[in-house]
Amino acid sequence: MMRRRILAAGGALAGTAVAGAASRPTGDHELVARARRSDTDPETRTETLLSGTVHETPLYVIDAPADGPTAMVFGGVHGDEYNGIDVAHESTEWVPDAGRLVVVPETDRVAVENDEREGIEGDLNRQFPADDEPTSELAAGIWEAIERHDPDVVLDLHRSLGIYGVHQEYVGQAIFYSPDSEGDVLAATLNDEVVPWYLPLHRFVAHESHLSGPLLFHETARELDAASYLFETTNFMLDRETKNEMTRVMTAATLERHGLLEER
Repeated sequence: MMRRRILAAGGALAGTAVAGAASRPTGDHELVARARRSDTDPETRTETLLSGTVHETPLYVIDAPADGPTAMVFGGVHGDEYNGIDVAHESTEWVPDAGRLVVVPETDRVAVENDEREGIEGDLNRQFPADDEPTSELAAGIWEAIERHDPDVVLDLHRSLGIYGVHQEYVGQAIFYSPDSEGDVLAATLNDEVVPWYLPLHRFVAHESHLSGPLLFHETARELDAASYLFETTNFMLDRETKNEMTRVMTAATLERHGLLEER
């Protein structure tokens, strides 16, 4: 299916306490500051997903004055991954330069409220199988909203316990992306502008996905041809605010690369 897609051109420190303190960001990144600007009054509204069910959760829509692509940002697909929840909530007050920003901060509301990875229907991020319907009531409700908003760009925000390629079975400090999207560029932006030089293990890696799995970002790429990203930072040696800052910059940089924020 042909779709619109607006793209822009073209040894770790010893001691968790020391690294966590040393890695705290010193201030807002330029892209984040621009996304928070207050010189424009966008049109905003709130929808309720899965109303009247235990999964009821808000969705926020921010329309820029100028036409452009639609981006959807998801936090709380896993309920204990606070960076995505925190930053998704923050981004409901951001102001795109063009297009539409759609945000679901607490996608699995029950998991968020219980401070657990999974909700009552299991792991939401394993409920979007290829060539089949979503496998739970929550997944079906989320997918209905996605199809209705028809995004060009999808960003799913997560946090792992370890670092991809360093700790077995963990995928932190990685960006997984759909073919023909901007994962390599986004990883380079984070490494150049956010990750401190003294945390070499925390440099982000980018991996193109073949989209055969049951993850949310797989399904949006398969079915909607959306440029889709799964972002993972890590708990390892990072405090909460550092994880949040990495997640903020990833979110703002994604909006910039896909035309919702003006290029620097």
